[in-house]
Amino acid sequence: MAGVNQLERDLIRRWKHKGIELNKKEGKFKGWLKKYHKNHAGMNYAVKLYEEVDMNVNQIFEITNVSRASLFRKLSERNS
Repeated sequence: MAGVNQLERDLIRRWKHKGIELNKKEGKFKGWLKKYHKNHAGMNYAVKLYEEVDMNVNQIFEITNVSRASLFRKLSERNS
């Protein structure tokens, strides 16, 4: 019984991957949406506070709810 279940699971996985490949070729499948896109108001405000107001990262987190890691990632992207 376990062998049949495993076979069925493998078939489902193959079908899913084939569907994803076809959709990627057609431009329909783009993966996860980014939480902090380039027009995200909270992230842009957090970067502005960090660069212009010279606030502490913990203070910025409390105001904007943007995580420290995300803020530092965005800052490193902008500096490169």
